[in-house]
Amino acid sequence: MSRGAEIGDNAPTEAAEFRALLDAAVDGVIAIDNTGTVLEFNPAAQRLFGYRAEEMIGRNVSVLMPEPDRSRHGAYIRRYLRTGEQQVIGIGREVVGRRADGTTFPMHLSVGDAQGRFIGIIRDLSAAKAAEEERRKLKERLAEVDRFSLMGEMAAGLAHEINQPLSAITTYAQAGERFVAQDPVDLDALAETCHKIADQALRAGQIIQNLRALVNKHEVRRDRLEINAVVDDVLNLIAADARAEAIPVSTQYAPDLPPVTGDALQLQQVLLNLTHNAVDAMRDGPTTQQGIRIRTERIDHQTVRVEVTDHGHGVPPQLASRIFHPFVTTKREGLGVGLAVSRTIIQAHGGELHYAPNPAGGSVFGFSLPTGQQT
Repeated sequence: MSRGAEIGDNAPTEAAEFRALLDAAVDGVIAIDNTGTVLEFNPAAQRLFGYRAEEMIGRNVSVLMPEPDRSRHGAYIRRYLRTGEQQVIGIGREVVGRRADGTTFPMHLSVGDAQGRFIGIIRDLSAAKAAEEERRKLKERLAEVDRFSLMGEMAAGLAHEINQPLSAITTYAQAGERFVAQDPVDLDALAETCHKIADQALRAGQIIQNLRALVNKHEVRRDRLEINAVVDDVLNLIAADARAEAIPVSTQYAPDLPPVTGDALQLQQVLLNLTHNAVDAMRDGPTTQQGIRIRTERIDHQTVRVEVTDHGHGVPPQLASRIFHPFVTTKREGLGVGLAVSRTIIQAHGGELHYAPNPAGGSVFGFSLPTGQQT
């Protein structure tokens, strides 16, 4: 049997196999010639667009497109044939399809050039887009619930914190009235009372100032920074704070860390807050000699991390999930906004503030930052 005969014998079988593949394909498959005329229109494409194959074969494929692509499609094909410049052909992209009833839907279109014919493979993205939109709406609803919860928490905390100095001011003012009513007036006692009123007023003002620092947008300088140098520049301040409580401070710098971009002063503010909290947690405790360790490390080529490890009293489990919320604190005295402000600063740098219990007792607080080596 000659080679020509073999081809002739196999051709019907190959055509039947190709037709079976088109019919079984989950995605829509459309073949057109170099004028845009439809040559093949498989069952999946019929379901997607609402046209029967016999309605589409011989018509221009642009009928499946909304404007302005519908009017421009012929020019797209001619430009490709003239220049070989690929826009969709050989690349694939998300486009919009038009059904027989005039409605549109999102789809992914991949087009291949098959010796004078163009084969388009269409995947309907409607379900994926709907699911994505539902996830977005759910995320917004959860964020709104979280905001209301946080606002309630902040309002309760703020009311509690401000009520204390206001109550003290009322008590001292009443005492001042009694001193004034005495004859003779005890000027020393009155002066001391006025001084205490001023102190409490300043305390109330500090609460408001800390709250403003929490909610104000932090403008981040975009300087190129070596994170080890950022830590080293405030090490003297950190050590002095710890030395006053006989707590040693050690450092462990990772070598050759990639630079980060940000505001050195703001990052140092965060570091000072974390180390000050560590000193407070270890003050007068039995483990002061174990000290505080500051460590830098590289997580991957896109992230570096700074950690402050202490051996203090730790964070109670019931507070661990809320430790970065405003007015949540483990201290007997304090407003509980330092960590919340620190988190705001780190998030403005594109990073994350984190907490973990120290297995040896105490806490590990730190922050991660993106490097300049994003890919």
